[in-house]
Amino acid sequence: MMTEILYKYRSLDNFKNFVDIILKNRLFASKYKDLNDPMEGQYYYQSGELNREIRNKLLEEKGELRLCSLSKVRDNQLMWSHYTNGQRGVAIGLRIDNNQYTVKPIQYNGLVSIRNQDFNDQTATEILSHKLVVWNYEEEVRAFVRDRHFIDITIEEIITGVAMSNADFGFVKELIEKINPNIRIIKADTFMNN
Repeated sequence: MMTEILYKYRSLDNFKNFVDIILKNRLFASKYKDLNDPMEGQYYYQSGELNREIRNKLLEEKGELRLCSLSKVRDNQLMWSHYTNGQRGVAIGLRIDNNQYTVKPIQYNGLVSIRNQDFNDQTATEILSHKLVVWNYEEEVRAFVRDRHFIDITIEEIITGVAMSNADFGFVKELIEKINPNIRIIKADTFMNN
């Protein structure tokens, strides 16, 4: 079963990566330590409620997981500004097969508390599915994978930023029409308030 349409906000500064996404229908899955939230992967535990063996196992499991951060929304001004080089990039509307990957919405209720009896094979994923409330504007959904560096996707649409130059728009449009003419191309200024 495929997810709802989710969005990956991208700058076009590394154009080779953008072409790779369109050409190969895949997104890079990062290690949690490479993400921009310094609290990523942190959790609470009471002294004596989580032994060293379990803490080491959690560290190992979090290190083995890779994830791709996406958003439920296509029109968030902060996301456009932070992740698309000042609205000169794109938001890629896509779907993921959630039979193939673990796909979880982020819960913005702070860090998770873990005890020895809570530990199971989903604990690392659970820890990486919680963030501080300050990040809630992202309306993030994460796709998790092990033993792979990419997540396969089905691209539905490419939304171009309101500050994208006409030359870049023309080039992106031509590229997409040649690689996959079924992808819709939408200008963000048709639905965003400036």
